[in-house]
Formats: sequence, C-alpha cells, structure tokens
Amino acid sequence: MTSVSVWDRCPTADALLDARLRAGWTPTPTSTVDGDVILGHAACRAPSRAAR
Repeated sequence: MTSVSVWDRCPTADALLDARLRAGWTPTPTSTVDGDVILGHAACRAPSRAAR
C-alpha cells in the first residue's frame, strides 16, 4: 500500500488482503516453469488450476 493506514488493532494478513481486494486490487501472476501462478498470501484467494 502506498499510503499510511490507521487501524484500531494490528490487522491480520487476511484483513489486509480483504482490504486490498475490496479496493479493487488484483494479484499479478508470476511466470514460472509451471506456468503463471499467484504467489504469497494472495494465492489462498486465487482460483486453483484444477477449477480452470
């Protein structure tokens, strides 16, 4: 995030990801030898390859 955020508590990784997704952010796939994949915590919200 490019600005200072003020939280009334220490946000969890899920809370930060939810805030980013609500704001319109989308994860950028990384090209790997196995194809394009979403890395990091955002991968838990990305559709699995089996679902494609």
